[in-house]
Formats: sequence, structure tokens, C-alpha cells
Amino acid sequence: MNIAYLIGIIVGFGGIVFGYLEEEGVLSSLIKISAAAIVFGGTFGIMFMGNPMSRVKQIPKAVRVVFTYKPRNYGALVDQLFEIANIARRDGLLALEAAAEKSEDAFIQKGLNFLADGVEPDFLRDVLSSEIDAKDRELEGAAAVFEGMGGTAPTMGVLGTVMGMVSILRDMSDMDTLGGKIATAFIATMYGVGSANLLWLPMASHIKSVMEMEREYFEVIIDGLLLIQDGVAPSRLRESLEARIGGDNGGKGKDKDAVAEK
Repeated sequence: MNIAYLIGIIVGFGGIVFGYLEEEGVLSSLIKISAAAIVFGGTFGIMFMGNPMSRVKQIPKAVRVVFTYKPRNYGALVDQLFEIANIARRDGLLALEAAAEKSEDAFIQKGLNFLADGVEPDFLRDVLSSEIDAKDRELEGAAAVFEGMGGTAPTMGVLGTVMGMVSILRDMSDMDTLGGKIATAFIATMYGVGSANLLWLPMASHIKSVMEMEREYFEVIIDGLLLIQDGVAPSRLRESLEARIGGDNGGKGKDKDAVAEK
């Protein structure tokens, strides 16, 4: 579970509700089915009209990624690439085909098989970078959908308020209830602005953040594979990758260098 995102939702909604209640607001008065139908129905309807189904189908996966994303363990990655460099230095690049079978990371598996096949460095980088781009496109579409919803929701809120005001202005015979009716009309605007800034736009932003973190992780893998292909000593590979990620290796294994270069 992505604790940071969950905390953000709780703090965001909780702060707004708490502030409203502190101003002696009545929580039940914020619930208006007609306003919700206009804002959320309109927002989702426009979302479907404005995006192909191939992009809409990416939304469940993107939402699942946001709520379940865990930061990558760079320390474990560096250790793994360090051990692979030892194998390549000791047994040659052809031995990496067996190492690929033992790896649980499909991206690393593909890279090691390329190394065992003796491909050119430019080919290795281009193919693996293209795979990263493909992974990005899966999430980019969902992020764009949520950004669009973030732009649409406030407009639907204003539309709902205008529709409510039209009904009020059509019949102003009961002045005692006029204030309450006007307040109710503005609930649609609240739904629109609130959902945009508390749901849709943060979701799009977080998806983009996950994309950036994943790209960085896979690019470190590519850099490591290219260093292995170039015959860099395992200890130098570790130093290079740790410098690449800012030295954050999860507290793992520089002591392993002592048994590395045999």
C-alpha cells in the first residue's frame, strides 16, 4: 500500500471536513444527489467521449499502481548487477544466459540474453530504452485522462450551480427558504472544484511521479548492463552505479567487493 498517497487523501478530505464543521457547518447538507449526478456524471461522460477505450482501459492498472507502488530497492539492484558482473568477468558473457534464467526481473532477463548474444551496445540501449518508453505510454494515457477530468470537473460544478440558480430564480415566492436553496445550488461547484483538486489532478500527478521513478530505475539497469558488456571491474561498476543513484544502496554490500574480482 502506498502510505503517502493514502495519508494525503485522509489529510486532504479530513482537513476540509474538519474546517467546515468548525464553522458550524452541517455535514448532511453537503450531500446532494442531483449535484453529484451532474458533476460526476458529466465528468465521466466527457472522459469517455474525449478518450479512446484503449486509453480508458489503462485507468484501473494506473490506479492500482498508485495505491500499491513501493519504491524500488536500489541496494538490491546494485548487488544483483555486481554479482552478474562477477559472473561475466569470471566465465564470460555467454555465461549470462544461465544468469538470466535465475533472475526474477524480466527486464534484466532480456538485457542479459542480449549480452549473451553479443549484441552491439547501441542496439542494447535502443531496444531496452524502447521498452521503457512502452511502459511509460501505458501510464501516460491514464495520467492524461485524469488531467482531463481535473479540468472538466470544475466546469461541471459551475454548470450544476447555474442549473440550480435557474430553478431558484424561476420561483422566488418563498423568501424564507431562498438562502438555503442558493446554498444548495453551490454544492455542485464544491463537488467540481473539490473532486478536481482532491482526486483527479493528484492522481495524474502521482502517476507521472511513478513513471519518473520507474524510468530512473530501469535506466540504472541499462547503465549497469552496458558497464558489464564493456568489461568494467565489478567494484568499479558498484561505484559507478552508486554514484548514479546518489550512493543510496540500501546499506548493502560493499564488503562483497573483497571477494569480487577473482
